[in-house]
Amino acid sequence: MKLAILPEEKERIRSFLASLDLKYNNQDYSFYVEDGGRIIATVSVKGNIIQGFGIAPDRRGENLAGMMISELINFLYEKKIHHLKVYTKPENSEIFQALGFSEIIRTENILLLENPPGTIWNVLNGLKKEYNVVEDDVGCAVLNANPFTLGHRYLVETASQRHQRFLVFVLEEDLSFFKYKDRIRLVREGTADLANVTVLPSSPYLVSALTFPTYFLKKDVDEVAEQALCDALIFEKYFLPVFGIKMRYLGTETDPVTLKYNQALERVLGEKLTIIRRREAETVTISASLVRKLLQEKDFAALEKLVPKTTLDFLKSYE
Repeated sequence: MKLAILPEEKERIRSFLASLDLKYNNQDYSFYVEDGGRIIATVSVKGNIIQGFGIAPDRRGENLAGMMISELINFLYEKKIHHLKVYTKPENSEIFQALGFSEIIRTENILLLENPPGTIWNVLNGLKKEYNVVEDDVGCAVLNANPFTLGHRYLVETASQRHQRFLVFVLEEDLSFFKYKDRIRLVREGTADLANVTVLPSSPYLVSALTFPTYFLKKDVDEVAEQALCDALIFEKYFLPVFGIKMRYLGTETDPVTLKYNQALERVLGEKLTIIRRREAETVTISASLVRKLLQEKDFAALEKLVPKTTLDFLKSYE
């Protein structure tokens, strides 16, 4: 198995995966096996997520998969990467389960697994203990908050009044305009006066590079719908029971990608989902994208009507 270093090697991998209806994105490491100058198998990794795994149809059944994944695991262990996740097709389930991976979730087209098994339960129960979530009546919202606006504030304030405890999960993935550390701080500052609201990280299992890699790309709507379904199923299977969540809240949405995600949530969560109409500032619907636009224009007079003072102070000092 060879490590792809040259651009032409990566382009060959891209073409090979395309022949298997798989995408090749920018990966940290990519490996391939060739025979007679022809690529017959490949696997890649981004962070701790194994992706881009494919074997030529005429070479399946030769234990290429076991050999490649075993070598990849050893390679990652040498780099101190021990908690591994896999994003693949359901047809590869037996290959990875035989190597100690356990299934997180599957749809008709997507399979997510991890090793060590059961890590998702440990991570979420750890969050529950850390933030002392013990109430029986728990509601929640999941925010990117890029940045935190009066619209977000309205959603959280309105929904939190309906529950004993209200959790706000802030997306940890650092692929947004504002960094995660700034986004979660602004949410905490903007909701500090709401006594029953707890702001916590989303974990790698919620709208992340693992569960929803095209969420941040804003394209390929069909793929978004499939991955949104996957993310919604994870929320239903793990987040609801671990945190005892009775209801999840969304704001009305116009962005096509987020709308697809919300529609998947509606199908999966059903009566455990409530949509709250977005707040408007005069005749303008408040959105984080509008805030970012006004920030680039340095229109702080307009921003003052759209964000809490804590966010406005941050934006004025933002470089």
